[in-house]
Amino acid sequence: MTLLMRDRENQKIGKIFGAISMGKDLGLSEEEIIMRLRAKFDLTEEQARTYLKEAE
Repeated sequence: MTLLMRDRENQKIGKIFGAISMGKDLGLSEEEIIMRLRAKFDLTEEQARTYLKEAE
């Protein structure tokens, strides 16, 4: 993995956590946040749930 690839992956992860934070601030349910994460970031349900759990 090159430094550029790692940086891009870290940027994506930062955007995911930002989206989770915003979803929580807007009062969205966990299921709604997961659905939106999956659509926006092309994640599996398991990946989305893992990111949501890590964000707590």
